[in-house]
Amino acid sequence: MLTNAVGDAYPEADITGIDLSPIQPEFVPPNVHFLVDDVEEEWLYPDNSFDYIHLRHMAAFVKDWPKLLSQSYRVLKPGGWIEFQDLCWRMSCDDGTMAPDYSPAKMVSLIKEGMATWGLDLFAAENHPEQLKAAGFVNQVHDVKKIPLGPWPKDKELKIIGSYSRAVIYDGVQAITMRPLTRGLGWAPSEVEVFLVGVRKELMKTSSHVYSYYHSVLGQKPLTQSAEAS
Repeated sequence: MLTNAVGDAYPEADITGIDLSPIQPEFVPPNVHFLVDDVEEEWLYPDNSFDYIHLRHMAAFVKDWPKLLSQSYRVLKPGGWIEFQDLCWRMSCDDGTMAPDYSPAKMVSLIKEGMATWGLDLFAAENHPEQLKAAGFVNQVHDVKKIPLGPWPKDKELKIIGSYSRAVIYDGVQAITMRPLTRGLGWAPSEVEVFLVGVRKELMKTSSHVYSYYHSVLGQKPLTQSAEAS
């Protein structure tokens, strides 16, 4: 867990972890504490009180990014950093091996459509650089990596990454589709289950060289107002 690792590495720092659910570990470093809270609610922290804010795998689940970024900007100290790490679920292919009717891509399209009915954007990670700039952050760093879906790459490391990414999606495919398709799009649960049979079969094939992009984005609160204006 990142919070514990950072707490161990920087014992002089005060680390706060926030989650919607009470899933925090029982044993943590003495300088780490957790809160069960919603980051989309009003933040009660004083201005200029944090050195670093880290958000991971949240892009598709935040309705009001300008508000969240505004609050992050307010509580960060001048010179402090904010970092996002998010997978964009958009599926891509460079060699034409992804068929037009590729069912995992269809699944992603349906999830995006269902989540949009709640005001959420499954591909929101693609917007982080522009939103950070609009919020006033500077010195932006944007690192993008390809995450293969399945062990199709020839590169050994990418093959391992692809195996893990496929396993995560395969094991969680019902959990990530059921609510968007039923509550968002009005499908019956039985219809979702039938659709997922084809998705699971397609996921196990290695003939489709499909990947998604993983975005890591850093932005800094200016040290001075003049730096912000420039």
